[in-house]
Amino acid sequence: MFWSAVRVEEVVRRLTMREEPLTSVAMELGFSSPGNFSRFFKEHRGVSPSQFRRVAAIPDLHPVTGVP
Repeated sequence: MFWSAVRVEEVVRRLTMREEPLTSVAMELGFSSPGNFSRFFKEHRGVSPSQFRRVAAIPDLHPVTGVP
């Protein structure tokens, strides 16, 4: 459970701070496939990594809810 929390926080950091491809993020954090990575992230954050990245790129919006 602790490792999952650490992974989620690292994914969030990378999605909000870097422009690296989602596949690279997945592989560097030890996921066996991009699908597993996406499923894991959605289970923990409620949105896909790509949706999270899109909303996080818009200033003044909350990265998870999309509400100002």
